[in-house]
Amino acid sequence: MKRLGDLPPKYNFALNPYAEARFTKCPNCERKTGQRKLPLVVHIDPQNLIFLNYTNKYCKTCDLLIAHQDEIEHHLTTLFRQTSPEVIGNRYLVPGTIERKAWKENIQNPKPFAEMRQHIYDFSSHQEIQMSASGWYKDGEEPPLQKPSHSTEWVKR
Repeated sequence: MKRLGDLPPKYNFALNPYAEARFTKCPNCERKTGQRKLPLVVHIDPQNLIFLNYTNKYCKTCDLLIAHQDEIEHHLTTLFRQTSPEVIGNRYLVPGTIERKAWKENIQNPKPFAEMRQHIYDFSSHQEIQMSASGWYKDGEEPPLQKPSHSTEWVKR
């Protein structure tokens, strides 16, 4: 797979599509999660790259960052509502993080992507979060998967 950044991969990543789940425990190891605030790299189709300073849930044991899709989409909608409303609802991907120092410098003095690339860490892995539907089931019966929340903000108008 082609990498976006020049720095070695860092962190495992999961984008939580369930607005009602906030993961106080890691979905992998079930240990308590903490928080880690990092500038995430977000690519929005067709060619919009932004750096979003975001507080993720973090499992130190699994080196797993969990971002909440509804919160990310709220920030993106707020950002693009005035500048480029036609971008709202486009597909997006969160491929990694950027060094905090480079992110801060880019706010003061925006640089071209070729220059910023040397400060980007791709994620080591992307994990998918799926939840089982709650309820009573017969012995041996597998509960169906719960459908993820649908965005109310990040939609084409």
